Amino acid sequence: MYARIVALDLVAGAEMHLKRGSVEQACATWHRAFDHMGGVRSVRTRKAVSRMRSDLARFRARGLRCVAELDERGRDFLARV
Repeated sequence: MYARIVALDLVAGAEMHLKRGSVEQACATWHRAFDHMGGVRSVRTRKAVSRMRSDLARFRARGLRCVAELDERGRDFLARV
């Protein structure tokens, strides 16, 4: 349960970075959240990852590497859980 709480707190932080326009910082924070999601199986983490992919969709067309890497990590995560 602790890993899920930490991961979801980091997701909230990443969402705040994105709302402030700091895409690179948001990506770095989401990666840290993923690091804590290993082995976590919960509806809330799945929803958070799906929301992250949706939030980043508008940045994919810009070709930002951090967004592409994060999207791939999210896709892999959702395929496993």
